[in-house]
Amino acid sequence: MTRLGQLRWLHVALLITVFSTFTTTVAKAEEPGDDAPYAQESDAPAPDEVPPPAAKPAKPSKKRDASKERKYFIPDTKRSDAGIFHVAFVAGGNFYIEPRLTTGSLPTGDYFKDFGFGGGVVFDYDYSEMSENIPLALRGFFGYKYILSSVHVFTFDGVVRYMIKVSDASSFGIGVGISNAVWYRAVTDTSPKQSVTFLPSAIFSAGFDFTPFTVDLKWLINRIGSNNTIMGWELYFGFRL
Repeated sequence: MTRLGQLRWLHVALLITVFSTFTTTVAKAEEPGDDAPYAQESDAPAPDEVPPPAAKPAKPSKKRDASKERKYFIPDTKRSDAGIFHVAFVAGGNFYIEPRLTTGSLPTGDYFKDFGFGGGVVFDYDYSEMSENIPLALRGFFGYKYILSSVHVFTFDGVVRYMIKVSDASSFGIGVGISNAVWYRAVTDTSPKQSVTFLPSAIFSAGFDFTPFTVDLKWLINRIGSNNTIMGWELYFGFRL
């Protein structure tokens, strides 16, 4: 090969090398690079990726917690845990004995004995009429009695009764209690002087309650002693509301 042919082939190789280098440079310039300003991703988030605004803190509720609210007691009118209440108006007779005393207030061994009468109002709390059927009743009596032909008695009695059901409409009660009574003694042939005495007594009672009536027999004992006993028996009939 001549010197001229070698120069030609060298010239062609040089052109090929330059063309390849140019092509490679252009291709790299078109690829997104890390340093290209148009290829860098923006730090700003996309519109649909913008986080929602922070929620405002909830204001404390002015309403009180239901568990801390004050609760008022509202009585239930259908409740009967205090017992079934009854009122009765009663009247009846009595028989009392009292010792005769000497002028020195000593017993003579004899007794005054006489019949009398009385009446008043009876208040009952009857638990035996409840659905629980508790065999218990409380009875109070406020009234007046005239005894021994000369003594006016104003009394308040309280008795606890054990109730026995006889039928759906009637029951029998046995009770024990006390009587707080004021005895006013007028001047009579059997009572030479006027006096006011407070005489409490023990009470034992028995009776029937059958709507709308009540019957009650009471034995009252103020004291028991040799020739010094004061006691009485009372029988009352009444209309029960």
